[in-house]
Amino acid sequence: PVIVQPAPQPRQMIFRKVSRRFRVLATTVPNEIRHDLSLSEIAQLPGAAGSGLRTQGLSTIKHSLATHTRFKTVAGGEMVKAWFDDVILEVEIASVIIHIPKEYPEGSCEYEAVLAHERGHGRLARENAAELAGELEAEISLAGGWPTSNNPMESPDYSAVEDILRSSINRIINPIYERYEREERRGQAALDHPDPYDAVYRKCTGWK
Repeated sequence: PVIVQPAPQPRQMIFRKVSRRFRVLATTVPNEIRHDLSLSEIAQLPGAAGSGLRTQGLSTIKHSLATHTRFKTVAGGEMVKAWFDDVILEVEIASVIIHIPKEYPEGSCEYEAVLAHERGHGRLARENAAELAGELEAEISLAGGWPTSNNPMESPDYSAVEDILRSSINRIINPIYERYEREERRGQAALDHPDPYDAVYRKCTGWK
C-alpha cells in the first residue's frame, strides 16, 4: 500500500534577531482544527479537565528550543584553540491542535464559542514564544566573553572542546527556558480559571 504523509505545516517567523555570531529565531505553525472526536474522547486526552461534560474543547500545544552550533578549531602544539563560528537558537511552536467535539456542528454557536476560546490558548503560546526568544537574545548579547578567533578557548583535550563550548551556552539558556515552561503552564491554566468553560457556557444554550 502507498502511505501518503501529510504535508508539513508552513512555518511563520514571529521573532528574528541576527548578530555577527548569533541568530535567535522563533517560529510557529497555524492552528490545526480537529472535529473528529466526541466529548468523552476529548476528555481522555492529556490536559483535559475531567469528564466530557466539563471538557467542551481542548488545545494541545507542543513547543521546543533547539540549539544549532558550529565551531572552528585550530591545533597548535599541545593545546587546541576553539571558538564559535555560528550559533542558532530556535524557539518553535511545533503544533497547535484545537479539538472541538463532534457533537457540535461546524458553524453552531457552541462550535464557534469553543473555537474562539481555544484560539486564545494558541495566541498566548505564540506571544510567550516570541518573548522567550527576545529574552534569550538579550541574555546571550549581555553575556559577552564568547570565544572568538582573536580570543579562543584553549584546551588540551580535543574531544572535550565541543562539550565545553555547548555547556557555556546551556548555562545561560537552560534556566531561561525552564522558567518559560513554568510561566507558560501558569498562563495557559489562567485562561481556564476558575472553570474551563464558565464564560463560554453563557454564550450558548445547546451544550451537551
